Amino acid sequence: MNRIKKTIAQSLLIASLVVFPVWGFAQETQPVMPKIEETPLPPTISLEAPKAPLPKDIPNKPLTAEEAVRIALHHQPSIFSAIGNVNAAAGATMQARSNLYPLLSISAGVSQSGVLASEGKYQLSTGGSMSATATIRQLIFDFNHTRDIVAEAEQSENATKANLTVAQNDLAYQVKQAFYTYVQDERLVAVNQSNVASLQQHLAETKAQLNAGVGLLSDVTNAEASVSSAILTLSQAENNASVAKVNLALLLGIDPRTPLNIATDTGEPAMNALDVATLVKTALQHRPEILSSQANLNAAKLGLDAAKTSNAPSISADMSANAASNNFPPGNDTWTIGASVSWNPFDSGYTYGKIKQAEGNLQSATAQLESQKLSVVSDVSQAYLNLKTAEQSVTTAKIEVANAEENLKLADGRYRSGVGIFLEVTDAQTSLLTAQTNLVNARTAVDLARSALSHAIGESVQALVK
Repeated sequence: MNRIKKTIAQSLLIASLVVFPVWGFAQETQPVMPKIEETPLPPTISLEAPKAPLPKDIPNKPLTAEEAVRIALHHQPSIFSAIGNVNAAAGATMQARSNLYPLLSISAGVSQSGVLASEGKYQLSTGGSMSATATIRQLIFDFNHTRDIVAEAEQSENATKANLTVAQNDLAYQVKQAFYTYVQDERLVAVNQSNVASLQQHLAETKAQLNAGVGLLSDVTNAEASVSSAILTLSQAENNASVAKVNLALLLGIDPRTPLNIATDTGEPAMNALDVATLVKTALQHRPEILSSQANLNAAKLGLDAAKTSNAPSISADMSANAASNNFPPGNDTWTIGASVSWNPFDSGYTYGKIKQAEGNLQSATAQLESQKLSVVSDVSQAYLNLKTAEQSVTTAKIEVANAEENLKLADGRYRSGVGIFLEVTDAQTSLLTAQTNLVNARTAVDLARSALSHAIGESVQALVK
């Protein structure tokens, strides 16, 4: 019994020596700040502007998407390449049409005769001859073979003109996509800057709580780690915006290093509320791809007609004048008027081969037109669905941001009053960053979808070309 009492007394003595000194030490010792390094904001990285001055047609004000398209249409080399194709097609049409008009040919020559003497010496004769001939040839009738060739060339030229419009519309769409992507990246930079500022404020709160003796060292370290991570994300967002600006300048057809002042507070204009059937009908009537395919189909039909008359007889009228004499100017003038018929009743299968080739081209052009129609309907349908979804997402994202902001206020208030933990604050801040990012992405998706729908229905940009 005594042994048990002695053991209990020793245990109480050890407890008093361990617990009470530690308690007293904890009451008298001030909190020690953790040895951590604060993450500085890195400097902004920018490209050195080119030495060449800005093009004169770039206004000295923030650019809208429409102004960016106008600049691209006047500077992008791909447009000049398409214009070159139009000029080449126009030249081919002129060549084909020339066969319908009179052909004038002129020839002249001078000759001098001599004899070789029996002794092996060359002796020049005392005279020579001069001649000149002018001939006019006019096609009269060839079963419309030449006219079909001319019409085929004209349709091919129309297809090339439509392809130029395709290139212009595609460039406008690409510029708008790049423009709104840059705007999106700039808005995300602003969101991340706000996130860094909020996290820095939370870091200051954790330090204040620790100094007041009611905070934890782990809260400070976690807050500083969150700031470092946010700064790293901000740097990546700034880089994304810089790269997006380079891509936009490239599409504009100017030096990618050119500093651009972009209006980030504007968006793609809303379109009139139309049903899908009306949009599809408009697209099938105005899309230049459809017009190009239709012109190619017409050219293939005319090409088949021309092939069928490849070996048909052709009738031409000729008138020529000739002058020849030993003196200059030549005398002995003569003239002739006549008509000629040319016909190859047997050409070893050449005409049959031309017909087979033309039939194949016609079949291909027909299939290409049908394929293009399906593609246009698909473009309109997808753009319409994306637009409606994006518009709904904006409404949802706004509510998400409002709720996240309120949740952050509650978590921060609970932490300051000592009834909440700092983890709730960091979680709420992360949720707010996600919500704000979703709202930026949703608004950009609306702009992108509107521009895609405008492109899908074939909205013209010809007004910006002039």
